Amino acid sequence: MTFQEIKSRADSEWEALQNNTHIIIGTATCGRAAGAIETVEAFEEKLSRRNVEVNVIKAGCIGLCYAEPLVIISKPDSFRVVYHRVTPELVPRLVEGYITSDDPCLELALGTLELGERGEAPYIPELPRFEKELRLVLRRCGWINPENINHYIANDGYSSLGKALRMQPEEIIEEVKKSGLRGRGGAGFPTGLKWEICRSYPAIPKYVVCNADEGDPGAFMDRVVLESDPQQVIEGMIIAGYAVGAGEGFIYIRAEYPLAIERVQIALNQAEELGFLGENILGSGFNFSIHIVAGAGAFVCGEETAMIQSLEGNRGMPYPRPPFP
Repeated sequence: MTFQEIKSRADSEWEALQNNTHIIIGTATCGRAAGAIETVEAFEEKLSRRNVEVNVIKAGCIGLCYAEPLVIISKPDSFRVVYHRVTPELVPRLVEGYITSDDPCLELALGTLELGERGEAPYIPELPRFEKELRLVLRRCGWINPENINHYIANDGYSSLGKALRMQPEEIIEEVKKSGLRGRGGAGFPTGLKWEICRSYPAIPKYVVCNADEGDPGAFMDRVVLESDPQQVIEGMIIAGYAVGAGEGFIYIRAEYPLAIERVQIALNQAEELGFLGENILGSGFNFSIHIVAGAGAFVCGEETAMIQSLEGNRGMPYPRPPFP
């Protein structure tokens, strides 16, 4: 299929979803830690018992981890209500109150979910924090099903790849240079310059490596994106590969993030099925594949070990070892 045919099908599926009552439940790691899977099961059981057909979507993290499990009930021509800390015990109240009747159960609500302009992130107007945020990378997180590529495509996903494949690689690099995009590490190295250097280097083969490992305690930026919107990472890697002349990519994820690994693998399979990965991507003649590499553990431990060994060697005396192997 052409991209327009793929996009048309995705749009139809998304429109049908929005025109029917559905439930979105945050099931990223934060939600699961708070009991979101039990909440999902409670909804499915209650709906089945009442013989009510309502789509239950397991989404990612919308950024309100303190309020998990988060549940969004969306009804056509009515409010999209966001409920917080929804335990299985509260599920019958929501099903009886808002799913099958017209009581929005506001005593359980955190706020309402409003949709911005196309391409903008949904927001909760009752929470002041959303007035101070401009969500770009995270704009689809917690709103789409990360295991359904059509949700991503219907919300402007892979449109950038379609545009990039109609450009020359040098044109893409110039656009990235003009954007001012920089690496997120301490050096802040200009991304466009990095891509230009890589493309001009004569050696082959070339690879695109996505470092999705996080070793600092509480640093969960990569995990949130991979669990909530993995196709975005894949699309970016494909564009980078086309721009620099690479035919293969690797995503390095720590093994302690099993949900991220699972959802990225599902996303890779779906992208390949639709022709966004593999040979002759979207009829462009460009070939690109992506593989997952699971890390063995936190690099912080490795740094601490190196520091201890260095101190032992420099001082000529044992450095106090931590009370763990």
